[in-house]
Amino acid sequence: MSIELIRKPKQSVDPLKVLEAAASGLEFEIERAGANELHVMMPGVWRDIGLWFTWRPELATLQMGAPLELKAPVGRIDEAARLVTMVNERLWLGHFDLWADDNSIVYRNSSLLTPEGNLDNMQGEALIKAASEAIDRFYPAFNFLIWGGKNPDEALQASLFDTAGTA
Repeated sequence: MSIELIRKPKQSVDPLKVLEAAASGLEFEIERAGANELHVMMPGVWRDIGLWFTWRPELATLQMGAPLELKAPVGRIDEAARLVTMVNERLWLGHFDLWADDNSIVYRNSSLLTPEGNLDNMQGEALIKAASEAIDRFYPAFNFLIWGGKNPDEALQASLFDTAGTA
């Protein structure tokens, strides 16, 4: 499959600048890693979350990733893949991947923007918050599978608790 570029888009907005502003407004650490790449570090419930954004102007596509720094053991790849599938069924935005090259678990999302790269601040915040919520909610499931020795069903159930009140 190939994507043929019919005309070169005239970029009027840098979506990474919008994301920088959104992350800055949320008081997250930001680092511009080049003209088309941005890194955001934000606190999470279980661990700090490092997001990377890549803007592909020729495809008008914004990609996002957040490695969980968890790797499925070689003998449990099938179980990890099943858990990734079970978790993804519960997500509205983005998805988790199990990378074949090193068995790491990564949250990913991408957005097709206008050819000009239009992205508003609310969209930028929504992308960041969706990643944060997905990782905070499902990180324990992957941790239970990898470090707790649970099977995918047990790992997911153990992570789907809702607290009532505060202590």
